[in-house]
Formats: sequence, C-alpha cells, structure tokens
Amino acid sequence: MAGSIGNMAKVYKKNFTYVPPALPADLIDSTSYTLDFAARKFLNVGFDPTDEFNTIVQVITPSRYVNMPPDFLRRIFSLMGNILSFILDLPQKYKRNLFLETEIISLSSMLYKGENMLVIESKTQDGCRVLLNRADLMKLQYLEWCIFETVVRKSTIIRPVVIKQFDIFLNFIDIESAKVDSPPKTPDS
Repeated sequence: MAGSIGNMAKVYKKNFTYVPPALPADLIDSTSYTLDFAARKFLNVGFDPTDEFNTIVQVITPSRYVNMPPDFLRRIFSLMGNILSFILDLPQKYKRNLFLETEIISLSSMLYKGENMLVIESKTQDGCRVLLNRADLMKLQYLEWCIFETVVRKSTIIRPVVIKQFDIFLNFIDIESAKVDSPPKTPDS
C-alpha cells in the first residue's frame, strides 16, 4: 500500500507553471479606461496595426488580456441585463452559463473564489481570457457611453487620418529609396 501511495504522490507532485499569453499588440492612438485600479483591470480602445488598423477593444488584467471587436462589446452590453442577473445571483457550487459565442470569442460565467464571474475568452489565441466580477461589470456599464463615443470617433474620424499618414510616410520612403544610388561598381563585380 505504501508503494502505491508513493507512486500517486509522484503523479500529483507535478509542478504546474504559469505560461502567460503573448503580449498584446501595441495599439495606435489608444484610449484607456480604468475598471479597477487596485486589481489592475483596464480597457483600451485603439487601432491594431496587425489588423489593418481596425478599431479593437482590449480588456487587460495583470496576468491576461483579450482583444475583441467593438461590435462584440456592443453585444455584451445588449446582454448586460441577463449577465448581471446571473452574476448578482447567489453563487452556486458550479453553474456555467454560456451567454454568447462567436468564432473568435466566447462569453460565459464561472465561480471563482466564491464569486460569480464573467469570463471573456478568445478562441483564436491560447490563454487569452479575462474574469470580470460584478463591480467591474457595473463600472463597464457606467462607461458604456464614453467607450462607444470613443469607438465611433476613432473609426470614423481618426482611422482615415492615420491611414493617410502611413500612406504619406510610405510614399516618402519609396521616393527617397529610389534616389539612393547603387554603390559604385568595382572591377570584381
């Protein structure tokens, strides 16, 4: 019997190491909103240079983040009544609700540290998920108008200006690189 317990102890003594997801892309013209400063939860709205300068929303926590398009955030706000009614409900042993699921993001709930939490998880990037408690959701709902004003302003006014500036910069580089003479030819070449 002691041998089997010893074997099981070896199995259960595995060291699990936290592997953080890759760093989020640096956003251009980013606007930041604080959900919970003490818990280091922030929401950023900006242009993703890796995705044709489309406007994205990043929810960032100390250990993880998730990127989502603004229309997904709009869908979260349309479900906010259902989400808050579940989150404000008494925590049960384990009751997972799936509120919304798309090809790139899922929105569900889970019990974490005795509290119902909203889970926003990326389906395209491993390890990219955030947990929001009821205080975070109330703050998010409070900032709804400001966030969408920022999204609309960035999408309709600022994005075309940023794209035009990049085009001007790239045209300048093309013109300047054409002016550079090739190195003088040597007898060896």
